[in-house]
Amino acid sequence: MIVIQVIPRAGEDAYKLLRHKVIHEATTWSWSNKKKTRLRHVQSKGWIDVYPAGGGLLAKVVPKERRDLFYLAEKFMGRLVAWFEEELVAINVQLLDEE
Repeated sequence: MIVIQVIPRAGEDAYKLLRHKVIHEATTWSWSNKKKTRLRHVQSKGWIDVYPAGGGLLAKVVPKERRDLFYLAEKFMGRLVAWFEEELVAINVQLLDEE
């Protein structure tokens, strides 16, 4: 399993930035639940669960098939960099056992 931690610059809220971008501007990403915590990409099978965390956010990559793990993680991190390069300090990736 891959968990992605997003750390914003002081005064920014990474979850709010992502939520606004996906709702108003994103063309290939969408929220798939009312709480706006499950993010889907149009070309992938699976989703990313997103949790606000004190100004930052945690994202758990949940592929439908094992081979989609890389694709979802790559697309998500790439979009974070493209959209929020000036607002973020770090993107940390944790590779956890499935157990």
